[in-house]
Formats: sequence, structure tokens, C-alpha cells
Amino acid sequence: MPKNLRLSKVLYPQRLMRNLTGLSASALLWLIFVTGCSKNGSDVRPVIDAAQVVGAWQITQLTADPAVVSPTYGSTTDVLALYQRNIGKDCVGPTRYVFSADGKLQLTTSADCQNRLKSIFGFTAASWRTSGQELRIEVVYDALSYTVIQQNAQTMVWQQTEYNSPFDGKMHQYTITLSKR
Repeated sequence: MPKNLRLSKVLYPQRLMRNLTGLSASALLWLIFVTGCSKNGSDVRPVIDAAQVVGAWQITQLTADPAVVSPTYGSTTDVLALYQRNIGKDCVGPTRYVFSADGKLQLTTSADCQNRLKSIFGFTAASWRTSGQELRIEVVYDALSYTVIQQNAQTMVWQQTEYNSPFDGKMHQYTITLSKR
């Protein structure tokens, strides 16, 4: 007996096969088609509204999943607090990400913080653009891409998956929440 036929006998007992009429078979196929092909509402996100991106934003939350490992501070999911400890709360907290309608991005903060941010991140000015659900920040030597998972006039939530560092050797999903200021 071929394998497919044996599997069919296990999955569909004879009584079910005999009672399956044309109408019920059609209904069953329709149900399989609808449930198998429908998209979960949470999986479908609208494209980014670039006009809502324009303005000054501040990071209010930055988390990692799984937790990142810092050689100095240990394991944490609160990456914003980790940056504040390493760079300085007075520097990381007040930093604004100013997105201009002409596609330019400027990090604004005190002169001392500008120097610290540039030495850590390598830039304080960049360009930006959107495509679908992607927000792309480009500097001369690099580009960062984020998936925008939530957006309205006052809040944006970005996600990015990347390799953390040699400290734990794991892939991490970073979620960044920004509020308009």
C-alpha cells in the first residue's frame, strides 16, 4: 500500500470519507482556504508616513531581547539605561533626533555630548529615507535599517535584529521607542 494511502486511512476514517458529500466537501475546502490564506491583522502594517517622521524625537525606551551582556554592568534588557551609564544620563537623555523634510537627520545635544556621541556612534548627522515599513538612516560609511512597527504623530517604535557583540555572541532584537518633542 503506498504511503500516502496509508496516511489517508489514519487521518480520515472510512465513516468520515463516506459521509463527506459534495456540499460539505466544498464547505470544508472553503474553510481551509479562508483560514489558511488569511493574514493575521497584527502581521499587516501600513507603510511609514514620512510626513509624521519629520520633527524632533527623543528615545524614551530601548530594549533588547534576549538581554545584552555588558562587561562592566552585566546582563540587561534595558539598553537605554546601559547607554546612560556608559555615556552619561545628561548626554543620552536630552539628545534629539531631528528629521527634516529634505531627508536630513541631525542629533542635537550639548557640544560635549555631540563629541561623545560622535566618538561612540561615529556620526551626529546623517540622511534618512523610508520604503514600505523600513526607515533607513545613512551615513557616509554605513547604513542602519529599522522596521517601523508602530507610528503615529507622537510615537514611533522601531525594531532591528543584529549581532550584539563578542560579549555574548547572540542575535538580539532591539526595540526603540521614540516620542516627539
